[in-house]
This record gives sequence, C-alpha cells and structure tokens, in this order.
Amino acid sequence: MVFQYRRKWSIINLTAVYISILFHQSNSFSIPVVRTIKWPICREQTIPPISKIILLRPNTFCLHSKNLDDEFSLIETPETILNGISPNLKQSRNDGTNVEEADGKKAVYTLFILTFFIASLAALDRVAMSIAILPISKEFGLSDSVKGQISSVFSIGYGLGAIPSGLLVAVFRPRYIMAVGVAFWSFATIATPLTANLIQSDALWPTAAVATVATNIAPLLSIRAVMGLAESVVLPSIQRIISVWVDPEKKSLAIATVFGAFNSGTMLAYLISPGLLEEFGWRNMFYLYGAAGLILLVPWVLFTQDTPYTPNSLDPSILPAAINDDEHAEDGDFWEKLADLRNNTPWKEMYKSPAILAMTAAHAANNWGLYNSLAWTPTFYSEQYGLNVRDSALLSITPSIAGALGGVLAGFTADRLLAEGGWDRTTVRKIFQGISLLGSAACLLTLSNHIPEKASTAQALLTAAVGLQAFNAAGYGAANQEKAGEKWSGLLYSLTSLPGVAFGTLGVYATGRLLDLTGQDWSIVYGLTASINIVGVIPFLIWFDGKKEFD
Repeated sequence: MVFQYRRKWSIINLTAVYISILFHQSNSFSIPVVRTIKWPICREQTIPPISKIILLRPNTFCLHSKNLDDEFSLIETPETILNGISPNLKQSRNDGTNVEEADGKKAVYTLFILTFFIASLAALDRVAMSIAILPISKEFGLSDSVKGQISSVFSIGYGLGAIPSGLLVAVFRPRYIMAVGVAFWSFATIATPLTANLIQSDALWPTAAVATVATNIAPLLSIRAVMGLAESVVLPSIQRIISVWVDPEKKSLAIATVFGAFNSGTMLAYLISPGLLEEFGWRNMFYLYGAAGLILLVPWVLFTQDTPYTPNSLDPSILPAAINDDEHAEDGDFWEKLADLRNNTPWKEMYKSPAILAMTAAHAANNWGLYNSLAWTPTFYSEQYGLNVRDSALLSITPSIAGALGGVLAGFTADRLLAEGGWDRTTVRKIFQGISLLGSAACLLTLSNHIPEKASTAQALLTAAVGLQAFNAAGYGAANQEKAGEKWSGLLYSLTSLPGVAFGTLGVYATGRLLDLTGQDWSIVYGLTASINIVGVIPFLIWFDGKKEFD
C-alpha cells in the first residue's frame, strides 16, 4: 500500500513513489497516486481533516489530524536538489487548519552553498603549499625529496583520520564534525609559516650536487600532518549529508558538484596565491587562508542543519520514536555509541565485498594521479620550462577548470541515463569510471612519450587528463552512495579512500625521489601514472556491481 492510515504514527519509506497532495475547501483531501515505480497503483484514499503537516526528514511528511488519535504519514519525492527538499507546505484553509511550513528550499540552498565553500577552502588550503613550496625551497634550500616529504605528509595525516572520521559521522551530527575539522585545519594553516621558520639550512661542500641540506623540518611536517588529519572529515561528512538530503536519482550530480568544489578551490589557489605571494609574502598568505576558514565557521554553525526539518518547530513528544531517537542520537552516551559501532559495523562484509575492493582499486589509482597533480604541477612547469611562480600557477589553472566541468558533465549525464534512459546502474558506473582512468592514461602516455617543447602543449594534455579523470564522480564517487545506506555512507567512503590516500601519499614521495634520481625526467613520472591508471580500472570493470549491500 502506498498510503497507510492508522490510529498511531506510521512512517512509510517508499522513496520510489511520487504523489501529489490536493487540498480542497471541504473537510477532507485526497491523495491520488501519480506515478508508481515499484509498488502497484492504488486507488485514491480520503482521510479526515488535518491540523498540521510536518516535514520529518527527506521525503517523509507526517500529517496530524484534528482528532489527536488519528495520525498519518506519507512520502513526497522532491523534483531536484536545489528546488527544495519539499514543496511549499504553507496553506490557508477556511476551516482554520494550520499547516506548518518546512522551509526545505532555504535550508538546502544554505547547506549546499556553505558545503561548496568549505570543500573549496579545503582544496585551497591544501594546494597553497604546492605553490608556496617554490619560494620556501628557494629560501631554505630544499631538495625535491624534501619537497616531496612536505607535500606527502599532509596525506599521511589525512589517511590516519579517514576511518575515525567515517565512524564519527555515522553516529554524530556531520555538521558538528565538519565544524571541528574546519577549525583545526584553519589553525594548522596559520601555524604553517611559524613552523617553517624553524627550518635550518646547513651548507655543504661547494662541489656537492646540493649546496645546502635542510634540517629541523619535523615541526613543519607535524603541522601539515595535523592539517591533513583535520581535512579528513570533509568528504565523509559530505557523503553523509548527501545521503540524507539528496534523492538517489540526483546523487551523481551532487557528488560531481562537491568534486567540482575541490577543483574550484584548486583553481582559486593557483589564481590568487601568486599575487598574494608577491604582495604579502608566503607567510602572510597562509595567515590569510587560515583566517578565512575561521570566518567561514560562523555561518556554518549558525545557519546549517543536519536534516531538512526544523527541530525548533517540532514537539519531540509527538514524533514517532524512531524519528525522535534518530534525530537526537547525539544526546546519548558517547562510549555507548562507540561500543555500538564496534559491535554493529559491517567490517567483514565490507572487506570481503568484491565491489568494494573494485572501488578501492579505482580510488587508489585516481589518488596517485590526483595527489601528484596537486603537489607537483607548478614544479613541473618551473623545472621543465623555467617559469616563475606566477606563470607556473597560471598554467595550472586550466586543469582545475576542466576537472570541475568534466565532473558536473559526467554527473548530469549519468543521472539522465539512469532516470530517463533506463540504463543499468552497474553499466553506467563502469562506463564513466573507464572513461575517467583510461582517458586520463591516454593523455599522460602521450605526454610521457615526448615532453612538448612548448608549455602550452603540455598544459593542454594535462588539462584533458584532469578533465577526463573527473568522470570518476559518476564512477566510484557516486557508487559509494549506492552501496551503503545513510548511516554507513561516510564510513564506506573512508574505508575505500584509506588505501587510496596511502597510495597517493606514496606517489607524491616517490615522484620526488624519481626526479632526484633521474635528473628531473618528467616523462618517467607521467608514464608511471598512466600505467597505474590502467591497472587500477581493471578490477572495477570486472567486479563492480551497483547493488546496495550496507543499509
């Protein structure tokens, strides 16, 4: 049955059903079924007059009758993410019915705009070091190996925080977890120049290949690791937020938009950092970026919410027990929640799933290329073509633009194929993941075969590689939402990303070592990345399936 009428609360979780509510001036209203996907078409049902409509959570409305013993619930699926989680529920009735308005549109705009800004800031703060490393290495005499350590230690901290972050967002409000992460990485950004000032440069023999050697870099490495640890909460929190707020047929586009935010932050870092370096110096640049994060915390804490309903408008005593307990889960005992996680988390099932292993392999291959691109692209232009900081950074902007556009295009197209084309979900994910890694590999192999004499030609190949790689938003990126339910989506992302983080971190460090050992031969670097892309996509094409496993 699509609609249930009982003497007590009932929550109907039929998210595939589309209905419309037609209010009349009479003392009743009807609920005709407009479209049913999985359930048989039902006849219209007429129910007694109501006194209020409350949006409890995505797609779930509760109707409260004037007769307090009569309570109902039903589901209405939103049309789009940005058009609001619910229709405007504010109505005027001649019989005096008061229908509460759940302002879903305002809430979803606020949440996703601020989420976009936070994701962009996370990328900006991370990528800033790849630009600042050029004047820092010149000032302190850093070798490529040391630069690789500084760039890769961020990812070590990120990897250490991945699983704990996924567990935390499973039981606590992701809004609060995100706020703590933003605060910590902003303070770490501010502390970056303070710890860099502690580096000491010791002179070597004049005939040595490296004239100086940097010592006492441990404080800088430690603060960069703390920054990575704090940023590890971003994607698990966003995964949980999307699982709560976004309809299944819109999740590819939602994930692509988030990934686009990271590309936007990367582009912004390449665009404004050189000017800040020249005008204020690299130290003040980090101070400004850290302050921006602390400022962004204010609207995030004040104006966002974890679910589409407005808690202040509800009386907890009239809510169904399941809803009330779920929305106020953070009020329980902290250690009880951790014990519950330890006992109920489906660790074995996740580790044994071939589809999860396939997602992990694709994620790892993607991270090798992504981390190297973020850490080394400006250095490539500087070393290969002798460009200054500003020109190297400007050439690095176009790949980020291509990444943002490519991800959104992939997400939009995948959603259309699933919603309107009737394509199989597994097939769609495999196609887009194949385009992502194999298309990127083709561009990098071309670059590896012959490093172009013109920087603009190399820029075009790197731009195409990043733009195609962004198609993973409709591959393993969106697949995470489909394999896990609301509770475990953040944890599953953390679980599949942890090996990827470790692999990407190894890639950044290994690139520095390769450059030192080969006399800065970038063809080997890009050839290796292309080979890893090809190897990483094979398990995904063989083992992945789109069936939900962890609800």
